[in-house]
Amino acid sequence: MKIIELSSKESKDGKRKIKVILHEIYKDKSQYNKNGITWIEEYCKKNLDSIKGTSITCEFINDERTEILGHGETGIEDGIPIFENATMIGVFERGYIDDIKVDGETKRALIGEGYIDAMRYKNFVDVLEEKIKANETIFGSVEIIGLKENGNRIKYLNGYQEIGRIPTEYRYSGFAVLGVMPSDETARLIEINNRKGIDTMEKLEKIFEKFEEKFYKTDEYKQELEKKQKENEDLKAQNKFLADKLKENDRLKEELDKLKSSTLKEQLNAALADFSDKEKEVAKESIEKFSADPINSNESIQDIVDTILVAIGKEVCELKKKKVSEQNSYKYEDIDILEEVFEINETSSIF
Repeated sequence: MKIIELSSKESKDGKRKIKVILHEIYKDKSQYNKNGITWIEEYCKKNLDSIKGTSITCEFINDERTEILGHGETGIEDGIPIFENATMIGVFERGYIDDIKVDGETKRALIGEGYIDAMRYKNFVDVLEEKIKANETIFGSVEIIGLKENGNRIKYLNGYQEIGRIPTEYRYSGFAVLGVMPSDETARLIEINNRKGIDTMEKLEKIFEKFEEKFYKTDEYKQELEKKQKENEDLKAQNKFLADKLKENDRLKEELDKLKSSTLKEQLNAALADFSDKEKEVAKESIEKFSADPINSNESIQDIVDTILVAIGKEVCELKKKKVSEQNSYKYEDIDILEEVFEINETSSIF
């Protein structure tokens, strides 16, 4: 994916608007750039204000000021890096954090917007534009320094570490446009104002309009459109046919369920025909539920009949027990056991 854009905004006072990625922002210390630095969003936000007024620089290595190298660093004095070989070509006006696609991958990044002085560095701006047209990536590298109150030393979370060190107290001091590979390959130029952009865009728009007009008038397009319309009509007809079939199936199912329900009710009535109303009383609730919805009833006709038969069987058993009890009572009703004993005693001797 080409990440560099040519803006169509007019430049004013020789200032060419520029947008760059200062550096990538990571989720945790398991991610870091080639210098071992882990940029964490919490601390980047705290230092956003320091981006305003920060310089955009180049280390030119030829008199025409078209070829560049690195940061132009010449040493460190009192804890502050010195870049005597670097030329300030522009300034940042603001910084912010956003998600942006880099080489087809979405990344969280710190972005800076500002301008380049195109009147003083016209040759270099022309080179940038040529590189952009050739789809070349223009890398850069951010520069930071420590705060004065900390002795110009950068403070890191849990101290300095070679790998995964997290800057917490610092300020952004510059951004160098590089002619070499950076430690953070996400850091790059992503937009530069193009003074010829308006004319180019207008020409492209006119070409596109003419192309679009011719395209819509071709017989090929008309034939394709007619074909698509015919396919759509056929598809609508098929959908209607299927919808009608589904309705017909639903109607047939409803009639079948009614017939099945009626048949089951008739079968139940036939099975209960030989039972009296009193005998059927024991299964009244089951009979009513079955009659209300025979198809979905939890009980079968046989279950209902068995319930009645079991009740009748119990009643018969009770009657038999009662009859036997009454017979036994009648058999011994006129017998006096003591009387018989006394009679025997009158005719017999007792030893």
